[in-house]
Amino acid sequence: NATVFRLQIFLLILITPYLLGLSFHSLKADQEPHPDTHKPDSANALVLRFGGDCLLAGHYEEYAGDSVGLAFHNLDVLKTADVAMVNLECPITTRGKRINKPYNFRMNPKFLEAFVSAGIDVVSIANNHIYDYGKVGLFDTISYLDSVGIRHVGAGRNAREAHSPVIVHEKGRRIALLAYYGGGEAPKATSRRPGVANRTIESIRTDIARISNQNDTTFVVVSLHWGTEKAAFPDRNQVDFAHAVIDAGADLIIGHHPHVLQGIEKYKAGVIVYSLGNLVFGGNSRDTYDTALFEARLDGNEVSYRLIPVRIEQWQATELINAEGDEVVQHVQRLSHFFAESIFSK
Repeated sequence: NATVFRLQIFLLILITPYLLGLSFHSLKADQEPHPDTHKPDSANALVLRFGGDCLLAGHYEEYAGDSVGLAFHNLDVLKTADVAMVNLECPITTRGKRINKPYNFRMNPKFLEAFVSAGIDVVSIANNHIYDYGKVGLFDTISYLDSVGIRHVGAGRNAREAHSPVIVHEKGRRIALLAYYGGGEAPKATSRRPGVANRTIESIRTDIARISNQNDTTFVVVSLHWGTEKAAFPDRNQVDFAHAVIDAGADLIIGHHPHVLQGIEKYKAGVIVYSLGNLVFGGNSRDTYDTALFEARLDGNEVSYRLIPVRIEQWQATELINAEGDEVVQHVQRLSHFFAESIFSK
């Protein structure tokens, strides 16, 4: 119940100083804080890499000006992945009517070049800002992404489009990507109305079942825009919901929206990344901070996971290595002690 849940958080806060002194040598080889991410993979290994909220607008646009590739100019780990995916936190448009809400963002189409040069293959557009400039903004986003070959998931001209997965066939494997948003800042797509894929367990079960009926060897990734901003831990409802999504057949959940990193849970055969925080996010003036990408590596019958530390400095992303990179991984590892089992567990 809620009382027990709050007590767990309180106890975790109390023992954090002790956890800070723990040795982290129990990490498996594929979870070392800063392995060489550029080494050649085996011929059959399929590498998926994910980033959190990405918004190349607002304060970012003011700083970048005409430097269209600024955000990811120094980051190679997305382009070296077989599939790279981030959450696109705003529409791509210069048109549309501003929806009445506290914060509205839209990305100038010129900055789409940063996504292309970074090697981003897929974006989630299921979030609270994708409808900031109405259906015109959403439709323009879809058109611009289609024009450069970046696939999109989680919103569309109707419910069928919004709930349609991105299916990737790579190295003899089938990957399915779904995305959902359940808040009130973007409308739910219906049979006649554009909007986002609504985040309910019933709709996710239906969508995963449809994928599994076609091919039960598919690796299913579910992207969820959810949670409380700046919260260090997910709430009990999120944990229960995530478990239900894994029980429904998802292999990996990638979360975002809190703008900070949260812990990573291993639940049954699935993994839940509750929040990847911000990647490059111009929605506020903070231009320098540490964050991370998440990697899933499928090799034969084995799946391994690891965190890739990243530093954003004056709006530019760079892979963070050595001791500073270790600190980011260890921070997420400490947050992951909240769960019975995580990717850092022995």
